[in-house]
Amino acid sequence: MKKLNLNFLVFLFLSGILIGCAQNTKDVELEKEIAAIKELYDQYLHCVSTNNLDNFISLWTDDATRSEPGIPAIIGKENIRAHFKPLFDSANYNMVYAGETKVEVCGDLGYAIGIVTLSSTPKKGGSTTVFDIEWLDIVKRQDDNSWKIFIDCVNFQPTWSKDSIPSELLDEPNPYY
Repeated sequence: MKKLNLNFLVFLFLSGILIGCAQNTKDVELEKEIAAIKELYDQYLHCVSTNNLDNFISLWTDDATRSEPGIPAIIGKENIRAHFKPLFDSANYNMVYAGETKVEVCGDLGYAIGIVTLSSTPKKGGSTTVFDIEWLDIVKRQDDNSWKIFIDCVNFQPTWSKDSIPSELLDEPNPYY
């Protein structure tokens, strides 16, 4: 009877260790996925800041959707390219994080949410415009286990400085300023 109890205790102990190790492995894999998605957005910022349209477009799935205020959703990688080409051709950009990027993963899909600051200077000269962009994206795991942008939703906000006059930054006069 003692030997049976001891074997049972050893079995429970080893089972606990195996379950704990399996959970740690799962956590490590999840952290790797999150790091890979954050690297995708590091590449996104780099491509925008270096005006590299081809590499920028390579970060999107073929059936991706881009949603931004004031225009219909842009569906498909080539339509997204056509949307961004005149922008990349006409200005130099610098895009940086304006806070932490939050990422969650669930199977072959994940989401990322964050804020970036975009500075845009016309190539033909002129003043630099600065916007904060809030974004929420759905990313999709590809067959090669990489991650790409599947749905990109953005909202543009003017960046206010302490010496800005808000009514001058708006398209329409604001009656409250």
